[in-house]
Amino acid sequence: MIERVVSKIADESSVWIANSLMALLLMLSVGVACGLPKPWRDYTPKSFDSERWRNGDRIDRGTMYADLFIKRTLGGKSKDEVVQLLSEPDKKLSVEGRDVWLYRVEVKGEWDRPAFPVSFDPKTGRAFAGRIKDGTMSMIVEE
Repeated sequence: MIERVVSKIADESSVWIANSLMALLLMLSVGVACGLPKPWRDYTPKSFDSERWRNGDRIDRGTMYADLFIKRTLGGKSKDEVVQLLSEPDKKLSVEGRDVWLYRVEVKGEWDRPAFPVSFDPKTGRAFAGRIKDGTMSMIVEE
C-alpha cells in the first residue's frame, strides 16, 4: 500500500514538473515572438560596417545605427551610393515630394520605432538621415 502511495506521489510530481516546464517554454516563446530582446543576441553598439549591414538582420543593423547616425555617413550621398553602403531599402515611400527609404532596425531599449529612414532631397537627390534639413525632419519612424 505504501508503495502505491509513493508511486502516485512520484507520478503527480512528474506531471507537475512537465506542466511547469511547458508553461515556461510557452511564455518564453510568446515573449520572443512579441519582440522582447533575444537573450542569445548581442545588442552592443558597434562601428558601422557596410558588409555587416548589408548581410545582417534588423538586430545587426540596430547595433550599427548609432555609429551610422552620429558620423553622418549618408550625408550628401546619391541613391546609388546609399545602395552600395546599405543595400536596397526594406521599403520605399514618397513623403511630401521626397523619396524616403526605410531600413528595418532593432535597437534594444532605445525606442519602439522599427525603421531607420533615409530621405533624399528632391532638388539635388542627395541623402540625409536623422536630422532637420530644409524644414523636413528625418527620424526613426514606423512603417
